[in-house]
Formats: sequence, structure tokens, C-alpha cells
Amino acid sequence: MIRLPIFSSIVFSLILWAGFSQAQTQTQEQVRPQVQTPPFSSVVEIDGRIYLAGHLGDNPQTRELPKGIQAQTKQTLENIGATLATINAGHEDIVRCQVFLADIKDFAKMNEVYRTFFPEYPPARTTVAVSGLAINAKIEIECTAIRGSGVRRRAG
Repeated sequence: MIRLPIFSSIVFSLILWAGFSQAQTQTQEQVRPQVQTPPFSSVVEIDGRIYLAGHLGDNPQTRELPKGIQAQTKQTLENIGATLATINAGHEDIVRCQVFLADIKDFAKMNEVYRTFFPEYPPARTTVAVSGLAINAKIEIECTAIRGSGVRRRAG
């Protein structure tokens, strides 16, 4: 049997403890979820054409969805406006929207709010019902805009 002096035993124990503690810290760091950016751009501009990814009606500060289709429609369109503002564009530049509704029965209520954002010359639009949206949202809107399109004339 090997006898280590008490000092050597203490040093050996401290080395083992330090190694275990460091391994435990590394494991905890590896387990922490990493904040990831989505694998897409929220807005892309090519030669004055602006393509917006689908936007939801979650509050940008809290990431919570408001209750009801009208509140979510309003917040979605405000979020779109905020994204457009980052590249010095606005709702007036939007020429086409695709609206995705979790429930087609929300169509009329969505339209009531949508009209307030495009009162005179609304963009071309397609609206479809889908079986589910991210974060359990009631609405998602994707847009295409053209920089400087400003006031448009309705073709028909």
C-alpha cells in the first residue's frame, strides 16, 4: 500500500476536483441553448424590388401574439412597416401581398384592418387558408414592394 503524505493527498484531491469542476462547467455551457438567427432574410432588395419574408403579428419587444385576428393583423402590418422603414421604404411601396390565414372564417375581420393600411390603392393580393402557422399565429403576410412606386393607379 502506498502512503502519501497528507499534503500530497490534499494537492491530488484539489487537482481532481478542479478537473471535475472544469468538465462540469464545460458540460453546462454545451447544454445551454444557442440563440440562432433564422435561415432567411426578413427583407431583400434587388434593383429597387423589395421582397419581404412572411411577417407575423408578434410584438417585437415581448414576442407575444396579441389576442384575435384583428389585433394580429394590425401588428403584422405594423411589423411590415417597421421592416420597410429599415430600408427607407413604406406601405405605399407595396405592390403585392400574400396573406395566409389559419382560419378562413377570419377573412372579413382581417379585411377590416387590412383596408386601414391601404385605403386608396391597395396592392394586388392573394389570401389562402393554411393548416398552421409558426408560433400558432392566426395570420402571416408576405409582401413585394417596388421602391418609389408611391401612388399607384388601380388597373381594374
